[in-house]
Amino acid sequence: MDSIEKTPDGEEEEKDVWDTALEKGGCVEEHLRLNDCYWDTHDWRKCTEQMEEFRKCWEKRHGPLPSISDKKNKNLS
Repeated sequence: MDSIEKTPDGEEEEKDVWDTALEKGGCVEEHLRLNDCYWDTHDWRKCTEQMEEFRKCWEKRHGPLPSISDKKNKNLS
């Protein structure tokens, strides 16, 4: 369920599940830098540094992210 919180200027803003998960899991700043890079460039390939920072932060807190090949192998079994 989404929650509503007040922004610094007093406006209400609805928080979605992703925002809540990021806050609980950490790495919010890294995610914001990655998002900013994408919106500035509109090309994920130009955001590899920010992607790596986010990945390292997430893995430090939650363990390794599954690779695409891991997902394919899991679906085959």
